[in-house]
Amino acid sequence: MKFSIVKSEFLKPLSHIYSVVEKRNTIPILSNVVIESLENKIAFTATDMEIDIVEKINANVINLGKITVPAHTLYDIVRKLPENSEIIMELDQGNLILSCDKSQFSLPTLPFDDYPVMTNITQGKSFSISSADLQSLIDNTKFAISLEETRYYLNGIYLHESNDDNKVLRAVATDGHRLAQAEINLPSGAEGMPSIIIPRKTVGEVRKLLEDTEGDINMTVSSNKIKFIINDCSLTSKLIDGSFPDYQRVIPKENNNNLIVSTREFKDAVDRVSTISVEKSRAVKLSLNKNNLMLKVNSHDTGNASEEIEVVYDKTPLEIGFNSKYLLDVASQIKGKEIQFSFSDPSSPALITDPEQEGIIFVLMPMRV
Repeated sequence: MKFSIVKSEFLKPLSHIYSVVEKRNTIPILSNVVIESLENKIAFTATDMEIDIVEKINANVINLGKITVPAHTLYDIVRKLPENSEIIMELDQGNLILSCDKSQFSLPTLPFDDYPVMTNITQGKSFSISSADLQSLIDNTKFAISLEETRYYLNGIYLHESNDDNKVLRAVATDGHRLAQAEINLPSGAEGMPSIIIPRKTVGEVRKLLEDTEGDINMTVSSNKIKFIINDCSLTSKLIDGSFPDYQRVIPKENNNNLIVSTREFKDAVDRVSTISVEKSRAVKLSLNKNNLMLKVNSHDTGNASEEIEVVYDKTPLEIGFNSKYLLDVASQIKGKEIQFSFSDPSSPALITDPEQEGIIFVLMPMRV
């Protein structure tokens, strides 16, 4: 095997590949990436046995071949080489020799035949979805994915076809304290797809692949796996084997106390007053009166803070507390100039929407403050 390639063209696929590979592996070959030289192309493959990624790029191929080398070491070497430099790689007596200008590296290899391969999806639903729509589904929900491993069924995004008359593809994530929901029109061919939970790591890897990607991508979904084809990259992942809770029960249906506030003013004010809070809860109290919102933070150790904002609110006075980080996370998803909060009472969850975006809703559980 021998080929040459420019650093910038080499580094981008390596950055996708190496992040799939776990740094610490009990199986040594899983720390490696497969490099295969084909006719005028190089193919990279990596897996952690949960995710499998294959990406192809153009290269000047001199000799065909395939081998596996340590992924993180290779990435770090290429990352530190001079910009726009030409890299030459060839197999020599069991080692992979990487040459660039006056630098040369010799990397240990393991045979390709020992590398594990994930089985392909069988009996899956295949359909196309625009990269912009998939980014929207991910970006508006991923922040609410639970990090609590014991509730493993919440460690991903729940993707499913809605049961409503208006057919949509809906993404939902929740950690029990907040919930995020986004939806798009159901893509052609997705009718009857299984309801699935996409793992947090897979969500992150797919989102990276969508950077600077335009046009449609292809998705194939089965009951236990999902596959994305994005440009010259193919990513296959196992799904979370569990049942997502009935999230519809926690979405408020009769919150009639509506507040409309400037997105920028609200984010900045919450960020400022929460500077005082050092407690884990980072609690901030929202005190509502006619067309007035007062944000308050009280800390035994670091003092107090408050800030007033003019808002649109004409209901009964209300005081309700929230985790300031959760408020900022939700506010950061609002693309429009204004946020709408819908409240019921101080102990009930709040419904948060963007008046300029349909199908995107957030639910926040209140705190005692």
